[in-house]
Amino acid sequence: MESTGWMDKIYSLCQWISRLAYVNLLWLLFMGIGLFVLGAAPSTAAMFSIFRKWIKGETGIPVFSFFWENYKKEFWKANCLGTVLTGISIVLYLDWRLISSIQGFLKPILIGCLLGVGFLFLVVMIYIFPVYVHYDYKTLQYIKTAFLIGISYPLHTIAMIFSVICVILISIVFNGVGLLFFGSGLSYILMYISNLLFNKISKQYNPLAL
Repeated sequence: MESTGWMDKIYSLCQWISRLAYVNLLWLLFMGIGLFVLGAAPSTAAMFSIFRKWIKGETGIPVFSFFWENYKKEFWKANCLGTVLTGISIVLYLDWRLISSIQGFLKPILIGCLLGVGFLFLVVMIYIFPVYVHYDYKTLQYIKTAFLIGISYPLHTIAMIFSVICVILISIVFNGVGLLFFGSGLSYILMYISNLLFNKISKQYNPLAL
């Protein structure tokens, strides 16, 4: 009986590993279909949608067809959000180049301000896709909501930043693991922590929910 229990756990673990690898493959494939520039945002949104379903206990969904339907459904909306985020990233980069060329006592002050803004943008980036697949908003509302949630719940935010750092380090040290699981592993962790936070928020503002 004990050995059967261990076998079930090993089988379940192997099943989850294969699922994560499969979703990561779909993520890369559909990014490629969109030539990466147009495929990154909808592919990432589709991946987070799958993980949201799994975390809520709906593990029996047909992965490929669900991914494909969400990819098509969110293609333009997700790309609109991705364009805004890319634009902000470019502005921050150009600001960095401009400030780096400045001389004088203002330079460290401006760099400090830019680093602060960059950190807040990082917080938005961490939450943006969990917020995107959980709520139904307009483009700028997603950014606003991700920002407000990120700064309102610092412990969850720190946990997510720590998770991002760990996944990146593991992917750098073990290249094969990174290739198979970087996108899906990171997304699952972020979606899992975010879902806990969304449930907490829902209970705070609606005690009868969940």
